Amino acid sequence: MFDIFEKAGHNLFLVGGAVRDRMLGIPPGDIDYATDASPGDVIDLLSETGIKVIPTGVRYGTVTAIYPGTHEKAEITTFRNSEIYQRGSRFPSVEFGGTIQEDLKRRDFTINAMAIDSQGELIDPFGGMKDLKKGVIDTPGNPDEAFLEDPLRILRAYRFAAKLGFTIAERVRQSARNLATELSSISPERKYKEITGLLVVSNGQQAADALSMMKHDGILLKILPELEHLFVIDGLKQGKYHTSDAWSHTLDVVANTPPVTILRWAALLHDSAKGLVRKVDEDGVPHFHGHEVQGEGIVLSVAKRLHFSRADKKALALLVRNHMRPVLYNSDWTNSAVRRLIREVGDQLDNLFKLAEADIKAHKQDYVSMNLELLHELIERAACEKKGRIIPVEMGQNLQAIGFEGPVIGTILRMLEDMASDGILPDNPTVDQCFSALWDKQSR
Repeated sequence: MFDIFEKAGHNLFLVGGAVRDRMLGIPPGDIDYATDASPGDVIDLLSETGIKVIPTGVRYGTVTAIYPGTHEKAEITTFRNSEIYQRGSRFPSVEFGGTIQEDLKRRDFTINAMAIDSQGELIDPFGGMKDLKKGVIDTPGNPDEAFLEDPLRILRAYRFAAKLGFTIAERVRQSARNLATELSSISPERKYKEITGLLVVSNGQQAADALSMMKHDGILLKILPELEHLFVIDGLKQGKYHTSDAWSHTLDVVANTPPVTILRWAALLHDSAKGLVRKVDEDGVPHFHGHEVQGEGIVLSVAKRLHFSRADKKALALLVRNHMRPVLYNSDWTNSAVRRLIREVGDQLDNLFKLAEADIKAHKQDYVSMNLELLHELIERAACEKKGRIIPVEMGQNLQAIGFEGPVIGTILRMLEDMASDGILPDNPTVDQCFSALWDKQSR
């Protein structure tokens, strides 16, 4: 790529995250270049060499190159010496030109404001390498100017802190606090994308630490005002099996949960209604009866406002509404109760068990050991109950033949499955045995 531009008398630099990741010794994500060539010249140069070009953001100086054979992508952007964002828009008014140093100066953070030239030399005018070594997120210039120019950078600061396990420079955090109201100009889709990116970093503790910073700096409530119902009980005890208040417990659950989008969101919101339902009994013991039901309403509010997909909205609401069921399991559950859980949770059963495990682990150790054993018992029982079909397929056909309709047939079949699970019917019963059991139940 460098040769193509050099032969045409233009400069090209590897920039941004690709440089940062190379310096950290981790596989690069997106590949980005900066050049003094105009967008039109970039398109012509690449097309002449057989590289496919997509004008993804040509109005803003960016084109995407797709390498023949490997189909790898790289974005190439013309130097910008100024860009002005209109409030509420992610699309700036751009003035092309300038130098690589001027181009780097407008970037969000010092660790992303480095470049590598065609000779492999590092260009680092704002101390990005120093901040990488210190593990600090800082801005090349005044953070107030950076955040006013593009408020999304406030959220990006916390996301990079989560991704890399870095701290955020105090001047940057102070600026974020001062300008938190600017977050209202960010679209719901961008808010969702940044918070999701923060949540699903591979290291759950780093995600929890970043959330903690966001809460402390007044940023989290600007994005998720529904969490106010959780924060109102900060510092208040939960119960004898808990080691901390509800927010600290939430962070522990986030840290314990696998880095899956729907699971980390469920972990963040699973106890979000506790402040709405908290009651203290005559012995001074707090209770949170029904918080999972109220929590479902909070989830639906968040999902609607941040434009979750329909599937994620449904799955998240289901997980929060049901998150206490595996946690409260005991060996006295009937087989039909296990089957009912399987039916009602459907394809989210494995996620529900993972959320429950993370929740259990965020308690005192004696509670953890006892309840993890019970959870694993439930998982084994569920696996057994999911094997094969207990009721013969002909049973539904027979019920239809004597006049029953779809919804009623489904209810009867589920009833028969529960009877088989509980030993009232034998394993794999015949149609005659099913009818006999139904008559017996009706005659009682």
